[in-house]
Amino acid sequence: MFINIHTHAQIYDAKLELVNANLQASDQTNYYSYGLHPWHLKEETADSLLANLQLRATEKRCLAIGECGLDKICETDLRLQERVFMEQIRIANTIKKPLIIHCVKAFNEVLNCLNFSDNAMPVIFHGFNNNANIARLLTEQGYYFSFGKALMGFESNAARAIVSVGRKQFFLETDTADVSIKYVYKKASELLRIEEEILKQQIVSNFETVFNLKL
Repeated sequence: MFINIHTHAQIYDAKLELVNANLQASDQTNYYSYGLHPWHLKEETADSLLANLQLRATEKRCLAIGECGLDKICETDLRLQERVFMEQIRIANTIKKPLIIHCVKAFNEVLNCLNFSDNAMPVIFHGFNNNANIARLLTEQGYYFSFGKALMGFESNAARAIVSVGRKQFFLETDTADVSIKYVYKKASELLRIEEEILKQQIVSNFETVFNLKL
């Protein structure tokens, strides 16, 4: 079976699609995650959104908190980003659900927030396309990766990282890209030099481990 661990629209292209859902919507289907993205944070609404997130994240089909995290190239004040991110870490640990992380040029700060918060839940860095040193550091911490369209890039960081992180520590996604998850699986199996069916079985196993859900 195909699993798309992070997408912004349910496109029925995989057996299981974890949709990054709108916290304000009321008609969610399939499985989804809720999170407060650093791009869209405002001081005057952050607390009310966090209260809503804490309430709605307990929904049975909400499998994760995210995407959430830190982004140093967006306009949102970093202190506000860190406050809201740490509160989402707290929520994830309270309700025992994994975190799906958005991180742009802020890996040290993200790791500091996770450590300071005594995070005990699985962490997935989505859309990973960073250098080998960061990949190695996150691997050593036991964190997970989600790779997407960047795998298609010629000698991209993502294409190198997927080979080095180990099969038990990654997922595949489409995010907002106009690409089928089936092509992402095909590319990943080529890079790993394994049959696609073996890759599917491994990602199902990874999913069951991280989300504590039998498929």
